[in-house]
Amino acid sequence: MKKLELDVVVESNDYEVDMQFGLETLKGTSDVVSLISAAILEDNIGGRRTHRSNGVRTKLKRSFKGSFGQRFSLEITKPELKSKLKGMGDDVFLEVLSYFVMEALYLDSGDLSAEADKVLDDMGDVSVELFKRLNSPLIDMHQLSKYYNQNVTLRHRKYGVAQPKKLFNLTSQTCKNITETEVDTGSITIEVIIVRYHSKTGNGRLHIKGMEEFYSFGFGTDIITVQKELRKQISENLHNNNTKNVDEGDYIKLVVKGMKLPTGKIVKYLVIGIEK
Repeated sequence: MKKLELDVVVESNDYEVDMQFGLETLKGTSDVVSLISAAILEDNIGGRRTHRSNGVRTKLKRSFKGSFGQRFSLEITKPELKSKLKGMGDDVFLEVLSYFVMEALYLDSGDLSAEADKVLDDMGDVSVELFKRLNSPLIDMHQLSKYYNQNVTLRHRKYGVAQPKKLFNLTSQTCKNITETEVDTGSITIEVIIVRYHSKTGNGRLHIKGMEEFYSFGFGTDIITVQKELRKQISENLHNNNTKNVDEGDYIKLVVKGMKLPTGKIVKYLVIGIEK
């Protein structure tokens, strides 16, 4: 059996959390980690998962003192899955796991390593289905952030390393990104440079001309239904600007719809076309 030792930490001044919402947060954590792990290692998500039906499971371990926290392990039991994980390495596996959570929350996941990028390529269309399935467990995982404004952090506890490595952090703001956003009914045209893009998931980051901020973007429909010409031009713009500063880059005009919070803040742009 292959194990990855993880923990989930809740910022709590008195080391206590509400039991109901704490249990929902733990359940959401288990579902998020299990779903992504199965997608990466089994290339399949399938229906409701049970310990008997798959080789990926999470198991609670003893808790620890400090901010309220719970240790648990991700256990890989099937030989073929253990072999696949060994081939990619724990660090790459956790990098991809973090990528899916960050992208699902419309946050910047940063540049992926070449090894992690290859894992995403190998997953193919499974990644598209995974994003659809992550929303509900991520909402569960945010319960303490939503109702008690307590940050929730997932960490990896590596043998021989004293300080656990933070994989991602959930807050009341990241909760709003998946519970309060609405898509504009109308579309606008923006002049942009593509600064990051993954062709298999359809997600990336863009810079809007005249603005300082970088924004998350994806497509208004499933990546497999997006016209090849649109995907091609986005990929080409990224390639053409790889060695240029943003203020010296080549811009393209995208037709988009904004995903907004009630405050009007844009958290993601959905690309629906390109203006010649």
